[in-house]
Amino acid sequence: MSDIIADRSSGSTAAGFAAPAQGGHGGPGRELDRRPVSLEAVVWASPVFVVGCPRSGTTLVQTMLDSHSRLSVVYEANFLVDVPLGLRSSVASASEALTLAEEHPNSRMHNFDALTARTVCRKFGITDAAGAMRVLAASQAVAQGKGRWGNKTPKALLHLAELAIVYPDAQFIHVIRDGRDSAYSQARVSGRSVIQGALLWRTGIRTGRRVGPRLGPRRYLEVRLEELLSSPEEQLRRMCAFLGEDFDQSMFHSHTTARERIPLSDLPIHPRLGEPPRPLPPGREGAATGLIQRAVAALIDAELVELGYIPVASSGRRRPILYVVIGYTFFLVSLRRSLRELFRHFARSVGARRAARCVRRLPTLW
Repeated sequence: MSDIIADRSSGSTAAGFAAPAQGGHGGPGRELDRRPVSLEAVVWASPVFVVGCPRSGTTLVQTMLDSHSRLSVVYEANFLVDVPLGLRSSVASASEALTLAEEHPNSRMHNFDALTARTVCRKFGITDAAGAMRVLAASQAVAQGKGRWGNKTPKALLHLAELAIVYPDAQFIHVIRDGRDSAYSQARVSGRSVIQGALLWRTGIRTGRRVGPRLGPRRYLEVRLEELLSSPEEQLRRMCAFLGEDFDQSMFHSHTTARERIPLSDLPIHPRLGEPPRPLPPGREGAATGLIQRAVAALIDAELVELGYIPVASSGRRRPILYVVIGYTFFLVSLRRSLRELFRHFARSVGARRAARCVRRLPTLW
């Protein structure tokens, strides 16, 4: 095993994964820590998962964390979630799991070296799917001269309990945004209706906030997008403290390289990614002024109140229930073109309930 770990005296890194000669994306005025990194240490370092409902600011947080000299947080490497949690792939051997990762629909946007990863798995004695995914992610971190790996993917929010078991040392940063704004942003970029976006947000929030706190403050942290945009340094320091990492000034300047950290194909849906963080403008899209807006607010009223986005409702129940009925009516009408979205909605709801049952196992594990 020693032949695959970095030779600290020579400055080489493990198994052919060479650290960059330059500072990479270290940010203005700072180079990455160029000390050699042990691949074995990075494989078993605590991974970082950035999760959240779609259009809640997870990409912003990912690019900020990825700017840190010790953190390699990749953009939506979904196979790091799908392979270890798949009904069949979860019991696959390390080699089989790496094949599944290569065949995964979004694997083309990532430069993971599965061939070398197989060699690393054999030398480290890794035989399971989760361990193989660790090797893939760690290899990229080591290639950047970084000591920890991570992944940003919104879908992971619905699988917090399962991921907490598969990666028992993982830390989760849950990015939360006002559900009304998230729903309208989803409608702009994804083609789903505002009502669909609101229901997706509600399911994600219910799942994440049911499971996350049970993991404890060392493994689960909530970050509000609104607070991150208004007080970026304060929130970045808070995230670093949670991760046990020193604050890196490069994170504060991550906007200068943010657009280099995600695939070109996804840049159009992140138009503000290259700009410095600034507070959201007043008069949000989520303001409940029209019929659909009021229906959206009624559907997610309880979660908005719980999160403090709206005050405790003081009106009677008849009016909110009316808007809830209107909301579900719009939802069903919007599904005329595609029943798959309806099935996905119910599947997500079932997943939320499954997570509630699964999380009961967590106290016995840690």
